[in-house]
Amino acid sequence: MSHRPLDMLKRDQRAADRAPHRARKFPNTDTIDSLDSTSFGGAYHHGGPYDATLASRNGNKMYSPVEAVKESNIEALKATPREYIQDSLEKHVPLQGTATIPPGMSDMRGDKMNYEEGADLMRERDAPGGAYKRYDFIPYRDDDLKGKGEPSFTIERDAKEHKARLRKHGASNSVGEYEMQPNVNSYNRSSNTTTRQRSVSAAGGGQPSQGLLSPTSATGMSNSNDIRRSNTTGKKFSDGLKRRFGSLRRKKNADED
Repeated sequence: MSHRPLDMLKRDQRAADRAPHRARKFPNTDTIDSLDSTSFGGAYHHGGPYDATLASRNGNKMYSPVEAVKESNIEALKATPREYIQDSLEKHVPLQGTATIPPGMSDMRGDKMNYEEGADLMRERDAPGGAYKRYDFIPYRDDDLKGKGEPSFTIERDAKEHKARLRKHGASNSVGEYEMQPNVNSYNRSSNTTTRQRSVSAAGGGQPSQGLLSPTSATGMSNSNDIRRSNTTGKKFSDGLKRRFGSLRRKKNADED
């Protein structure tokens, strides 16, 4: 404790009456920063992409990162529909939808998009500062959109086309291909294909082939020795009628006697 308590009260009063803009505001410690601690105590701050927007780094306009990209941000906002800007401000989501609507067209609200399209830095050689990752000593084709250069682009393109042809040829002549034919089950060694019988009516000569169901006879049984199926439902119904009519006939004869 200090031996001058009056000075302590005055210092606390001045701190309480200090203007809000003079109060120091430090960003809260995030999850990654809390994992590392410094030797003198406290969390170690890992730099991130959003550190450039902190007020502590934008106090002087000569060294402000936000001031350096002010014009490009204004152009990006011109090319962004109003709905996406509202979502970014209200819902705290990254800005999206920039330049999705061409200049001169109407947005979702019917407003005309008035902005100027910039150069494609990936493909246009006359772009300000030159095309991105394109060198004067390397030739490029017009359809080389990724800037791979020659002969790498041609070699990779030919390799992809060769693989596509092999895949297509292999799919057309694959082993074990099934094809419907009006013949009996057979295997063709020349084309490596297996043909299967689809129905009994398609069998050669009108005769049922082995392994297929044959039409039933009048007695309800199949004439084939392979697979047999009896007409049990019709027999049960006819037997029931016979028993009923037989019992009625016997009862009538007993009454007459």
